[in-house]
Amino acid sequence: MAASESTDQLDPLAKTALWTASMRAREHEREDRLFCDPLASSLAGTEGPEIMHRFEGAVQPGVEDPALAVRTRYLDDQLVAQDRDGMRQFVFLAVGMDTRAFRLPWSTGVTVFELDRPTLLTLKDEILDRAGARSQCERIPLGVDLVADWSTPLLEAGFDPARPTTWLIEGLLYFLDPLERDLLLQKLTEISASGSRLLADYVGQTVLDSSAMSSWRTRMEEQGHPWKSGTDEPQSLFSEFGWSVCIAAYGDPEADYGRWGDAVVAPGVPGTRGRYLITAELP
Repeated sequence: MAASESTDQLDPLAKTALWTASMRAREHEREDRLFCDPLASSLAGTEGPEIMHRFEGAVQPGVEDPALAVRTRYLDDQLVAQDRDGMRQFVFLAVGMDTRAFRLPWSTGVTVFELDRPTLLTLKDEILDRAGARSQCERIPLGVDLVADWSTPLLEAGFDPARPTTWLIEGLLYFLDPLERDLLLQKLTEISASGSRLLADYVGQTVLDSSAMSSWRTRMEEQGHPWKSGTDEPQSLFSEFGWSVCIAAYGDPEADYGRWGDAVVAPGVPGTRGRYLITAELP
């Protein structure tokens, strides 16, 4: 089955992974790219670029938002640093078409659990197999429903709750309503050992509710994958679950990489810094 044909099995939310892969592929083609992702184009297939251009044309014409590039590089740097510090167990929630298991320089003994919808992971593995891709770590893909019982399958797949873990929650939280978000954070906290880390991105609720975001949210809802939640107090949100939290806003020195200043923002659009990158540790 061709990759373009098998995407018919994906629900609208899962198809956002193809869109994200297309954005990564475009970044990979830049001479000043912030990261390399040679597999992204194959994983995006033909539908990913169509979704990307459809949104850019209808919602933000002429704008290439640097957030994806900055976010990816920031999280890459955090993951590599934690690997060097001795972390050996990683869990990527809603992994989508992410290829960090293949493209990052993992140390010997690292295990990466990739959690997402079964149909999406099946498609991903088919494409990776055809490309002859080989992961740089022990990669364990696990098809689960992240708003149901995902921790039991994770434990059964070999996840060790006694070992410190790095959790990566990228491009997911705003697709969850507050209750779903809190249940997810509570569950991963319950099975996290002391010394575990958490990496995530999120959006401010004020920004999400602003008139500037109205057309974006409408378009996302029409396509079947609405943004459901944000927070104006990300530090408090994660600290309530026991995590020691550091927050970086896009455009801060540690989350800029010389790219954020290139963002095209219409005059009067509020909340351009209302998106966050979260790093946290469990004492």
